[in-house]
Amino acid sequence: MFPASSSSRPHQVYVRALSRKGPGDYQMEFYSMAINEENVSGGEDGTVKFLTPIEAAKVPLHGGFAAVDNKLYCIGGDPPSKYLYKPGSVYRPVRLLYTFDTTCRLPTKSPWKKRPPMRIGRFFPRTVVVDGKIFVFEGIDGPDPDPRPWAEVFDTKSGSWSSLSPPSQLPTAYGLFAVALPDHGKILVGSCEDDFFYTYYVGNGRWERWDHKMVLDIPCNVKPAALNTTLFWFYDCKLHAYDVMDKWSYSVCIKDLDKVVPRDSLMPPNVELFYPTVHHVAGNEFSLLCLEYFSGEHQATLLHCVKFSISDLVFQGGEDVCFNAAVRSAKAYAIQPPSRILDAVVIHILGCLGLILEVEEELRAWYLLICGSFGAELQNVLARVLNIGPRHVLVLREDRGSNDA
Repeated sequence: MFPASSSSRPHQVYVRALSRKGPGDYQMEFYSMAINEENVSGGEDGTVKFLTPIEAAKVPLHGGFAAVDNKLYCIGGDPPSKYLYKPGSVYRPVRLLYTFDTTCRLPTKSPWKKRPPMRIGRFFPRTVVVDGKIFVFEGIDGPDPDPRPWAEVFDTKSGSWSSLSPPSQLPTAYGLFAVALPDHGKILVGSCEDDFFYTYYVGNGRWERWDHKMVLDIPCNVKPAALNTTLFWFYDCKLHAYDVMDKWSYSVCIKDLDKVVPRDSLMPPNVELFYPTVHHVAGNEFSLLCLEYFSGEHQATLLHCVKFSISDLVFQGGEDVCFNAAVRSAKAYAIQPPSRILDAVVIHILGCLGLILEVEEELRAWYLLICGSFGAELQNVLARVLNIGPRHVLVLREDRGSNDA
């Protein structure tokens, strides 16, 4: 049985993107959006929010990404381009760790801060958060000598790193994924190339191997989300699930999803830009992120954020299990066309910041309703009066028919 969500706290998703600033010049950028609304909007009234990115010029490209409480963490990644493309240089990922406080008053202007570095450099490591600790797996590349820790963990409270003992047989690096089972004190680690998983017991550092019987394997470019002992992922317009304990598989279409997101945005991309991705929000609720691309003269991309819920399991006899999934809310946001969307994290907004966000969103909605196209100007005035700083600019969205022209 999946628990219904009882949390009224707002949730925020942070999307990490790679932006091209010039020939061979790329930079990390982050977009944030709320996912706690209980309505469907973004385009129906002719307007859509244009998100202002949080820039991170000094944060290395292609590192790991995680969130603990209200802080974002970027882990490892590429060396600076002046070293990366230097003739005769050998690729060696960096050990750096950067953090960003999302509760700061001016998020698009605040600096990223360095924290203690990892023991070795890592490129695109898999990251998992359990009990305030960030577990980092794989991503090892370059000529660093052995022994090299396959996995290590960062304690955000003490600010220290420690190595983890690896399993007896390492999972295949290609298609590796890691996901937390926080209610059980475990981390699930596997690869799309293998027919087994590992569970890591956080309390005693023990590894346990499990053979799986998935009907549909998790694609190599897709990271699953977890609820209890069930993995969820989205692929080819369907939500897929697999329970690692009871070993059942099931796939279902999310009800009303085709009404809020174009079908083309739900398909695997023909280039490595962004696969639709699922994140657990709270209880039986999840978010689904996907992109809608405009062509030709349109200088924007729509980022769709859909919240959906799943029903309790229905046992049909034997090992057959089914459930339903349905859209709860959906919003579309405009962003500058990214070179690539890398990944995203969901955080629970804590303390007074959550109240501020709720009040701000409510005021924005009222001004849009009352003032129509003047809402953007009044929103900026309101932001100055309340001393909170506008996070978004409202722009008119053209009719979908003209986008297809």
